[in-house]
Amino acid sequence: MKVVLFAWCPTATSYLDALVAAGTAPVLVVTGSHAPADGALVTRAAAHGVWLERCGDVNAAPFVEQIRSLATELLLIAGCAQILRAPIRRAAGLGTVNFHPSLLPCYRGKEPLFWTILRGETRTGCTAHHVTDLVDAGPILLQTEVPIPPRATSVSLARAVDEAGAALIPELLAMARTGALPAGRAPAETGTAFPPLRPDHGLLDPSRSAIELDRLVRSCAGEIHAFCFFQGMKLVLLEATPLAARLQQAPPGTLVEIGGGTIRIATADGDLAVQHWLFLGRPHGSDELARRLGMSVGQRVTANAAFA
Repeated sequence: MKVVLFAWCPTATSYLDALVAAGTAPVLVVTGSHAPADGALVTRAAAHGVWLERCGDVNAAPFVEQIRSLATELLLIAGCAQILRAPIRRAAGLGTVNFHPSLLPCYRGKEPLFWTILRGETRTGCTAHHVTDLVDAGPILLQTEVPIPPRATSVSLARAVDEAGAALIPELLAMARTGALPAGRAPAETGTAFPPLRPDHGLLDPSRSAIELDRLVRSCAGEIHAFCFFQGMKLVLLEATPLAARLQQAPPGTLVEIGGGTIRIATADGDLAVQHWLFLGRPHGSDELARRLGMSVGQRVTANAAFA
């Protein structure tokens, strides 16, 4: 069977490995035009001897014709920054299947794992569904659930979800080998959808609870920066821990303790202990950052540079 795999994310190597293990190595792997030469997907494709192509526009007529010329039977999407329009979907005899990292119809749209962690969900999953003109709304073929560990980040959860999705590959290929994919079941009309991520979605507001801020830091990992301001300088939070008990009564954003590898920040409910930061493009431990910026207990971080 001739399969073309569209994959933009490093963890999509799970799908490539699963196809090779199932004896159906893709005739082509398509990735983004700026994929690094030493990236996980590029190196894994080379290791498997699979042709990989960087593509700037998957819907361009010459590329559609290229897919058709390969006598492609099945297009699989495992994370793609572009929407595949009808012409390229029709270039494959059996159609196009997307592996979406959520339990559709919940969390439609881009970056669903960010929103899943931010909203405190305890489970997610992967859904293999037919691709239609409506984004993430095509009939469902297969679905698998994935529990969300308490300290999951967008990076770690993406790996777990893609591994679970890749485990569906043998069953999907068995369906395809009958000569036609099942029609699938229509997803429920109710569900949830969230907007594409913007940089300001990572803005950390100390007036929120410590648990909410911890979720924000973990959901931003690998996606966008979780950030606040100190004396007008932008600080990116890389690792933090929510503390239910307050060290002292202080306005949200107040630095209530510095030392021992953490900077402890008062929030609306409890404190947030931050261990690692990014400042001026370089990682810093909390002790190093405090020394470099002259931080002291009683000073504040804020959500607005003008008030920092």
